[in-house]
Amino acid sequence: MIGITSFGGYIPRLRMDRMTIYQRSGWFAPATIMVAQGERSFCSWDEDTLTMAVEAARDCLTGVDRTGVDGVFMCSTTPPFADRLNAGIVQTALNLRADIDTRDLAATLRAGTGGMITALDTVKAGEAGQILVVASDKRQAKAAYFYEMWFGDGAAAVTVGDDKVVAEYIGSHSLSYDFVDHYRGTGHKYDYMWEERWVRDEGYSKFIPEAVEGLFAKLDITIEDVDKLVFPCFFKAEHRKIAKKLGATPDMVADNMHDVCGETGTAHPLVMLSHTLEGAKPGERILVCGFGQGCDALLFQVTDEIENLPARRGIRGSLADKSTVDNYEKFLKFRDLWQVETGIRAEAPTQTAMTVLWRKRKMILGLMGGVCRTCGTRQWPKTDICVKPECRAYQDQDDTEFADTPVTVRTFTGDLLAVSVDPPAVYGMVDFEGGGRMMADFTDCTHEEVWVGQPARMVLRRRYEDEERGFSGYFWKVLPDKTAERPGAGKKADGIRYDGKVAIVTGAGAGLGRAYAMELAARGAKVVVNDLGGSRDGSGDGSARAADQVVDEIVAAGGEAVASYDSVSTVEGGQAIIDKALDAYGQVDILINNAGILRDKSLVKMEPADWDAVLAVHLDAVYNVTRPAFTHMKQQGYGRIVLTTSAAGLFGNFGQTNYSAAKLGIVGFMNTLKAEGRKYDVLVNTVAPIAATRLTEDILPPHLLEALTPEHVVPLALYLCWEGNKDTGQILNAGAGFFSRAAMLSAPGVLVGEEGTPPTPEQIQRRWSEIDSLEGGAEYFDAMEQLMPLLTGQPPAGAAPKEEPVDDGGGGGVDAAAVFDQMGDAFQADKAAGVDVVFQFKLTGDGGGDWYAAIVDQTCTITAGAHERPTTTIIMSAPDFIDLITGKLNAMAAYTGGQLKIEGDLMKSQLIEKIFKF
Repeated sequence: MIGITSFGGYIPRLRMDRMTIYQRSGWFAPATIMVAQGERSFCSWDEDTLTMAVEAARDCLTGVDRTGVDGVFMCSTTPPFADRLNAGIVQTALNLRADIDTRDLAATLRAGTGGMITALDTVKAGEAGQILVVASDKRQAKAAYFYEMWFGDGAAAVTVGDDKVVAEYIGSHSLSYDFVDHYRGTGHKYDYMWEERWVRDEGYSKFIPEAVEGLFAKLDITIEDVDKLVFPCFFKAEHRKIAKKLGATPDMVADNMHDVCGETGTAHPLVMLSHTLEGAKPGERILVCGFGQGCDALLFQVTDEIENLPARRGIRGSLADKSTVDNYEKFLKFRDLWQVETGIRAEAPTQTAMTVLWRKRKMILGLMGGVCRTCGTRQWPKTDICVKPECRAYQDQDDTEFADTPVTVRTFTGDLLAVSVDPPAVYGMVDFEGGGRMMADFTDCTHEEVWVGQPARMVLRRRYEDEERGFSGYFWKVLPDKTAERPGAGKKADGIRYDGKVAIVTGAGAGLGRAYAMELAARGAKVVVNDLGGSRDGSGDGSARAADQVVDEIVAAGGEAVASYDSVSTVEGGQAIIDKALDAYGQVDILINNAGILRDKSLVKMEPADWDAVLAVHLDAVYNVTRPAFTHMKQQGYGRIVLTTSAAGLFGNFGQTNYSAAKLGIVGFMNTLKAEGRKYDVLVNTVAPIAATRLTEDILPPHLLEALTPEHVVPLALYLCWEGNKDTGQILNAGAGFFSRAAMLSAPGVLVGEEGTPPTPEQIQRRWSEIDSLEGGAEYFDAMEQLMPLLTGQPPAGAAPKEEPVDDGGGGGVDAAAVFDQMGDAFQADKAAGVDVVFQFKLTGDGGGDWYAAIVDQTCTITAGAHERPTTTIIMSAPDFIDLITGKLNAMAAYTGGQLKIEGDLMKSQLIEKIFKF
């Protein structure tokens, strides 16, 4: 048995109501009112015949083993290339095998049905097991006429084979007549049309019945043996007449789809067939015709296998996902019928380097990336060195496809400066499911329709068109899923939200922690609710009940949350909390360290166990949980951390030496972490809450407890967790609606004693009132800033800079001199066209020295010594330089970590990796 084994289709999302066309152009062509019903489909500015073909083929290949595809037949009268195998581009974009049959079929509207017949005959002859036939057209029509309304854009695809056939091929019959109802000469953009009644009366009404009757005679059947009749004809009245002439009842005739998308040219018979198969039942016989310089008629019988076909978007899904455009000028611009000024920003060179397109074809057209064999990390693009810092395996990656991997929007922006046919240009960062990340343009969306955390998929689109040379360049773009429910939909749109963010709250089983978790979830965050479930003093084995109850409340309210029962007081517990978030949601964006216990006693009565327990749950816990969270945030380049201190830590409280020490220790922890995280956009702040919780119920009087609800503290903490907050290193008091900032100040101070002679206690006594004064006190970001006045005003005499010990870096016996001896061999002259630079290398430590590389006219000269006027100077230790060259050290990591310093033209330094390959 041979026949159709799968099918799919694609109709562009954009539709134009035909009445809109009439309203804007009817003054010039009033007769168009006769066909101004329904709507037509049209391509977005970055879509064309090829991109639609790829989308239809991807839909068709749902659940199909692509390694079993033995051929691709591309059928179109409007291919983007007249002399470049369009089927080969489709094959590359789909990452199909290279040893397959690829063909372009064109020059007639029945190329689609002709392609099916050719493919079926090829399979029947045993020359192939399965062939993909895809038909696609984007026909142009001049503005303000019937064909602008009749035409539509679209694509459909089928696979034909001899295994798991969903529609068995019964037979076909073809007619060929050089009947010219329209034509398009070579080099012409538009079809030349003869009178409509000519194609209606002499074409459709005669050729389709003749081909069908010929098929009936060949197979010895009648119209009673057919369940569905599928044929194109954009004249609705004539469509009904032809069916009636053949003896078909109205319920047998497939709709010509004029009202929902228009006539899609070569693709239309396959579009209608795919649409029909989507609702077909086993046993039904479907007769499909293709019209154009004659007619093809094919008969299929649906099999039981159709019920096993995996779900797909199909033509019906495409038709449902639509955006009706009422801007006729946009329609004209998208179809290149309206010339507008785009400014000098649009004058960038668009010539494509064919050598690069060939070498990078898998990456560019197939969106092929790499997966590390050593650690399993996925990345796009594929590189020589694994991106995982702990792995860094060299040339250890296998090809892996990313095109069909779901993605999630991580960041995005709308740019009115970037050139776009449909401004603003929307682009951003997306994460691939299972690993991998890329910056890409977004398509088929407005800026308002995109949100962080939104699911999306990748689609092949036209990225640019080189009109001068007639070349279209393609790449993958992000298509956001606008049907996905935005977290917190219906809530205040301009409020502070955490959609797409993952938050961890420790001690969230009750009180303030619970309030934090509930509000974060209500505002779109996915929350890890951590609580050991122990008693107020930390005793007991813990219980899952507290965390589970909060999770249940969040889920019942429509949010997302998971529970964690790990103890914050151990390193293992802290890591487990972070792992819980990564396993559940794949990221950590917000951490609120809130867990705590109390064991109040005066210092004399405080046992070591009381001291250790409180410091473990407060101070040690901050280290245990924050360290793995900060590590992840630093790698992703974003994070918000909120720590919890107390007035007892800032100012002291009787009977709480353990608690006060821990809480002020947390402030010290923050003061250093703020400096380590700022450049990675990981911000850390500390809240000193006064709230009625189980920790404060014995400390505060009843009337005050009633006013100090946790909900009065939550707004401040949530503001600090927000991505819009840019402050770090702040200490803030909060309670009963009262908020204030606390800070550590250092006064300007006074100089006591003679220069070079230590002061005496008596001198201190005499100047005590000045020393004790905070007048003119100031805050300092870190210890070095606070010491700077002393260092600059009283520099140590004769002090020499301390030389750091040199680590040889394990260069495997390679020294810097040897690298520069071989640098000429590593030079890639073809990459240095137009480059005129001098790179000076200043290497310190053992094996160091000065060398410079002068590149001009695609030649490279390496010289020992210092150049008088280098373009860019690279400064680093010799061992680090060796690690950089041998791939053990990442250049960006070395630069941000201070191991690599660059002077002069920073941007030119990026050329080094391009023009030298070691």
